[in-house]
Amino acid sequence: MFRRLANRVTEAVSSASSALAGDSRVSELAAMGFRESEATHALRECNGDMTRATEWLLSYGSPIGTAGNPITIPETITPSASSSAAISQEDSELQRAIQASLKTENEKKNKATRLRAQTQSAASKNAGKAAASRTKNKLSAVPIKDLANTHPKVQMPKRISQHDQEDIIMRCANRVAPYSLSVDTLLRSLKTIQGNPSIRKYHTVDMSSAMFQRSLNAPGVLDFLKAVNFHPNYNNHKILTLSHFDPAAFYLGISSMEQIQQNSIDYKKDKALRVFQKDLASALSEKRTTAEELSERTKLLSLLSSEPTTGGSRMTIEYGIILNNNKNEVTSSETLVTKVTRGFDHDDTLNDVLHWLGGQSTTILEKLESGEWNLVDRNRQGPEKDYYFHKLDLQELKNCTLQYVGCWPSGRLAIVPKLAL
Repeated sequence: MFRRLANRVTEAVSSASSALAGDSRVSELAAMGFRESEATHALRECNGDMTRATEWLLSYGSPIGTAGNPITIPETITPSASSSAAISQEDSELQRAIQASLKTENEKKNKATRLRAQTQSAASKNAGKAAASRTKNKLSAVPIKDLANTHPKVQMPKRISQHDQEDIIMRCANRVAPYSLSVDTLLRSLKTIQGNPSIRKYHTVDMSSAMFQRSLNAPGVLDFLKAVNFHPNYNNHKILTLSHFDPAAFYLGISSMEQIQQNSIDYKKDKALRVFQKDLASALSEKRTTAEELSERTKLLSLLSSEPTTGGSRMTIEYGIILNNNKNEVTSSETLVTKVTRGFDHDDTLNDVLHWLGGQSTTILEKLESGEWNLVDRNRQGPEKDYYFHKLDLQELKNCTLQYVGCWPSGRLAIVPKLAL
């Protein structure tokens, strides 16, 4: 049977090689007993892969010799009817054997693939369980530290941008309140724009200018300006430009600043100190140093005992105080607080200290005696109206010794303006 098959294949190969001049793969498949058109179609279906094309032909093709595709016998060869039937039977048996072999091989491959997948799946599943267990134990051992766990009753406040416009303006105004110069400047600027909304030069704020740094460089100013529609310029972020004039926003801004001026204690304290510094600078200026002023100063200094060389104590007098200590922010005065020092004995009186201050400027002594300015002890606490320091009653204590007053062996006093709350 196999000899006849070999002869048949040899005849088909020689017939195909003589009849076809096309692709060699087509010739090879045709030599295996398939038609050239089927071989071409199988190669096209399998993208030219010989192995896959062969399998495709074995599964779907009609090999030569079957009932649906009888072999064409050359005219020179005329086999008998029994020989043709035998060849056809052998081809059918060979086809069935090949199909059975392929089926068995595919079943083995599929079984091996399922077994490997089950093994890998079990291993992966166990590894996943182990990892999840470790993570769970680690999380249970170390609790997550967040605000909800550590402080369950604490609620985070909303951001400033999450409030409505009126609330933002009032909040920013309260932040600016301790800086009286910023409050006054903002109020004056808002009223100017409100009265002249069409004048463009009032719609720009230069944050790099000396005026802005001196009077508006305070916490809350930028947020306040943004709340009334001032925004950074696209080309220069140091420039704030009014995007559009909103009468309602300006009304709220002006109203909030006026309320600060009327009701804020922080504003009143800073305002009083700011005016005090101007008055003090005027009193100490050389323009006020007339011949009569110099004579009065000399007379007051002559009432003092000589400054002790040994055994005395230094008395420090500060002209005003600083409420806002951040150097990057607007302070209660435009300059640093001036300090003067002198040595005194324990039996020197508070009146000697007043004469010494009058020797610096007669205006200082006049305002202290009239009660417009106060002398406070910075080493002792007091009420808010005296900036939380202890005020010295000059009428009662001026003839008392410094040791009795509590300013010896060390004393630190300050001159502050009277505060009307």
